[in-house]
This record gives sequence, C-alpha cells and structure tokens, in this order.
Amino acid sequence: MTIEQKNEIRQYLLSKKLPVDLLMEVEDHFISQINEVQAEKNLSFDEAFNVAIISWYDDLKLSWDGNWSLEDTSVLIKKSTRQKLYPILKKSFVVAVLCQAVMILCYSTVPFNVFRISFGILILLIMVFPLIIYIKEKKYFDLPKKYKNIRLSAYQDLVTVFFILPMSSGWLFRFVFEVNDGFLDLNFMKGIVVNFLFAFFFFFEATIIIAQQKYLEMIKNIVPYLHENFKVSN
Repeated sequence: MTIEQKNEIRQYLLSKKLPVDLLMEVEDHFISQINEVQAEKNLSFDEAFNVAIISWYDDLKLSWDGNWSLEDTSVLIKKSTRQKLYPILKKSFVVAVLCQAVMILCYSTVPFNVFRISFGILILLIMVFPLIIYIKEKKYFDLPKKYKNIRLSAYQDLVTVFFILPMSSGWLFRFVFEVNDGFLDLNFMKGIVVNFLFAFFFFFEATIIIAQQKYLEMIKNIVPYLHENFKVSN
C-alpha cells in the first residue's frame, strides 16, 4: 500500500472525528482489511477501500445523540470514551473510599491537634501533586494546543476538566486548620456534609491524578505518529 493510499484512509477517518489514539487503531484495521480484500477478491485499492467503508459504516456514522455536547459523534467514539472513562472513575471511587476510611480512622484514634496539622499537610500535598506532574510533563500537556485541528484522545478532556478542581479547592486546606474537634462527627448534619465534601474531594483528586497518568501513557505512545503524519498548527 502506498503512502498516498494510507493518507487517504487517514483523511477519511479524520473526517469521522476520531481522536488520534483511536484513529491509529482503526487505521491499522482498515489497512489490514483492505489488503485482505484485495488479495482474496483481486480488487483495486478504491474498490477494497469502499468495502471497508461499508463494513465500518454503522460504527463510524456521525450523528447527534441528544446529549449535552452539540457535536456529532459516532458509536465507536462513544464506546471508546466509555472504555477509557469508566475504569478511571471506578478506580477513583475505590481510592476515595479508602482515603475516607483512613481519614475517619485517624480522626478517631489520633489526638485532634496532631490530626489537624497532619491532615492539612496531606490535603496540601494532594492538591499540589497534579500541578507538579503538569509542570514536569508540560510539553506533553501542551500538545493539544500544538495540534488544534485534531483531538488526541478522550483523556485530554478528562485532564482539562478535572485539573480545574485543585485550583478551586484551597478552601479545604484552610478549612482543616480552622475547624474544631467534632467536625467529622456523623451524628450531626454538619459532620455528614463535611464527610461528603471530603469524599467528593478525594474522588476528584484521584480522578485528576489517574487521568493525568493515562493521558501521559497515551500521548507518549502517539507522539511518533503525530510527528510523522501531522503538522503543528499555526
């Protein structure tokens, strides 16, 4: 298969709004399928390409499914996004539950003044950690800005959305140092609300960090493909 033919396949898949990480997988399937059809049925590239397009039609068909996003999407994109998102949310939920349990255990067994200082420092570290990752790997997090005309992955949306939370959660750090003993007592409504807020905080912080790691794994894998096949946006 020639470079021009591979580029034609790639342009078709880009027209279906596939993010690059998913596009790489589907492109490989298209190439294999086209080569197989050409060998078995002695068809030209254009004819075999049409066969592949028809076989993938339902998966790649763009339509608006009535959700909050006004962009058209496809069954394949939605399925791929779910496969990326759900494991992160499940893992984040488990981490949040464990953190909440450890927090309550320490609150119940450690002197309050020691708990307040130690927990305040921990909250600060949790909020700063995603920022440290971002600064350390900034060149990878900035890649979507360099390739504005394409989406790199569903992970970049997670990183963009969830990275906002640490910047707006400083009140938790201050709150820990200003509260009095009893603020986590589940026998009172205030204690229930505070426990819920911390569980919410742990969940989203875990999601941020896990999403960052998944994003970095993905982006480092597709960088050679990006450099080979796409130009940096002006």
